[in-house]
Amino acid sequence: MTGPAISREEVVARMNELYAEEIEAALRYLHLAVTLKGLDRLMVRKILLENLEETLDHAQQVAEKIVQMGASPTLQIQVNLPPERASGAEALRTALVFERAALDAYRELLERVEGGKDVVIEEFARAQVALESQHVAELELLLED
Repeated sequence: MTGPAISREEVVARMNELYAEEIEAALRYLHLAVTLKGLDRLMVRKILLENLEETLDHAQQVAEKIVQMGASPTLQIQVNLPPERASGAEALRTALVFERAALDAYRELLERVEGGKDVVIEEFARAQVALESQHVAELELLLED
């Protein structure tokens, strides 16, 4: 399926948005990990910190792709994190929300660049869709009753 033509400038702008979204998600993972309460800290914290590391890696990859396109990454974020502490299940449900948002964002990028001139960005987006799909599935499994 080929999406509407997208200019290089639009790709860079969308990649900068993805860069910000990944950094925001990393901050949210960190916040969730440190605000966990109860026995859930033993197991869920490890999962959240692993996801934090992977999310930072995604942010770095996005920034590198922007540089490879001859542009400079820009970062505009605004994150408000509540002071409330969360149970493991609450934290995982919250993580699932922003993992689904990331999946949707990479799917949208893939649809926009698919079949276009920039095969590198298309393949990057395709790989990110696969990774984010896996993250969503893993979180859904953890939240099963």
